[in-house]
Amino acid sequence: MSIKVVESPRLSKQYDKRYEIVDADTGEVLDNAQGYGYKDIRGAYAAWGYKHRDKKKDAEKRKRYAAARAWLKQHKNIQGIFDRCAFEIAKGSWGPDDKVDTQLVKDILKDNGLDIKNESFKPFDLYNVLMKG
Repeated sequence: MSIKVVESPRLSKQYDKRYEIVDADTGEVLDNAQGYGYKDIRGAYAAWGYKHRDKKKDAEKRKRYAAARAWLKQHKNIQGIFDRCAFEIAKGSWGPDDKVDTQLVKDILKDNGLDIKNESFKPFDLYNVLMKG
């Protein structure tokens, strides 16, 4: 289904524009934020994307994150190493090009002789679990 976001003349006021999501072909209103209208175009598209996302992918993501958490419980020292590295980067002790990202997780795993190639999660999943605590 193709959609577009348009300004709603009936929901907008002189200095307060409101937007609706409509079917691009028919012009039928598909979503209008429960009758209030969206405050901006970007928010309308974001809401539509969230409401119509593939929920199977959410379940897969939860499984990968659960596997990463379980793996971290077996390798408790990695959390501490990651936290120390992230702190040093934030403090500015490391170089200006260093940052807390997936590559940092890969480097920590490599430096500690750990391989997650056979695990059901990827370094990106481990990074997200480490960042959220």
